[in-house]
Amino acid sequence: MFQLNDSEEIYSFENEDEIKKAIETDKIGEVILDYKYKSITYKMNRIKCIRLSDFIFWIQSDFIRIHLGQLLCLIFDLINKVQIMESQGIEHYYLDLNRIWLKLQENSYPSIIYQFLYYHIHFTGYQSPFYEKKDSSLPIKASIKIKEIIQIIIYRCFNRIHLKWTDPRKREELYNAIIKPIMDLCKQNSSSIFQINIQIQETLNQYKYQDDKKNNIVQSLQIDDNVADFIGSQREKAISKVKKDLNDLIEFGSQYRQIGIDFLLQQQIPIISKHLESYSKVKLEYFIQAQQQGNNLQKREIKIKQILQQKVQILIPESLKKYDEYFKFEITKQEIGTLEQEIITSVLKSQQVQYFNNTYWLHSNNQHIDDFIFAAIPKIINQYVDDKIEEMITYKNLRLIDEFF
Repeated sequence: MFQLNDSEEIYSFENEDEIKKAIETDKIGEVILDYKYKSITYKMNRIKCIRLSDFIFWIQSDFIRIHLGQLLCLIFDLINKVQIMESQGIEHYYLDLNRIWLKLQENSYPSIIYQFLYYHIHFTGYQSPFYEKKDSSLPIKASIKIKEIIQIIIYRCFNRIHLKWTDPRKREELYNAIIKPIMDLCKQNSSSIFQINIQIQETLNQYKYQDDKKNNIVQSLQIDDNVADFIGSQREKAISKVKKDLNDLIEFGSQYRQIGIDFLLQQQIPIISKHLESYSKVKLEYFIQAQQQGNNLQKREIKIKQILQQKVQILIPESLKKYDEYFKFEITKQEIGTLEQEIITSVLKSQQVQYFNNTYWLHSNNQHIDDFIFAAIPKIINQYVDDKIEEMITYKNLRLIDEFF
């Protein structure tokens, strides 16, 4: 639908063997492991990879169209993914919508009209707590958490699904027959995700789910809206302009990094959705919003640097004292200044800080996000100070040896 830039997301991990096993089984994009600082970076091709939280938001905003059959298959596939991973002894204790990805197959992409969707599901953030939440370290098994995720998906998406009938009573009847049993199983502590998938499979069979590309039957149930309803419609006619407008937005937003693009998409997609029936007249206005968001990001970065500066100026002398007994080097003010800047730069690039740039969803409706970012700094800064001072001492030692010989 639009050309998102490649992006990175970064997480922490605890156990090297377990994270290696998870990656071997469930790899998406290019993966880089930093064993020293225990961080994992995913480099994503965002044309081929969609974050589930984005996908659900697009449906919730009535931007993209999917059938009820496709929604049920998505839930079925999510459960299958959890079962496969846990059957291989791979646990994910920090799963949420932001850490689930759909890797799209060739020529498969959601649109403002119905499309065939083929994808593989991948998880990220296997051992990384939710640093953006107060209960960040509370681990929950994926087979339990996925039931909560399913409820969120249904709650946000079902009312945007178009069925053959528009009568509210008929819609409620179908909800009670199809969706309520799934929701009830998700709410029961005693139910297993296996039972949920049995329920979904029975529903797909009962309502004659079809996935017939040859006859253009787009992954639908017999109660779903007719496949051709939006072919030749105003929505279809709007596709080329929507693509151009979103690609222009992404190009403009890229100066504010991926988090700025995410912010603009979240602001503009609901606006686009409301005007799809007469989209030729729409002109998007987002320049002021983008600048305000850019200013907010800049202010936050300045505040982080100020906090780091204060901490570093205290920690460097304390750390240098450890070497006084063994080495007597003259360290100039210029060297101290360089050391401070290197430490600050390293901390800003650390997974604990960069984690908050994974997606704007971590910031959306989160009044305490700045507090969580600032709270992450003291937990990591000591190691970076010690490492940089050790590098400097080693360098001075080597220079001394060279001068001596």
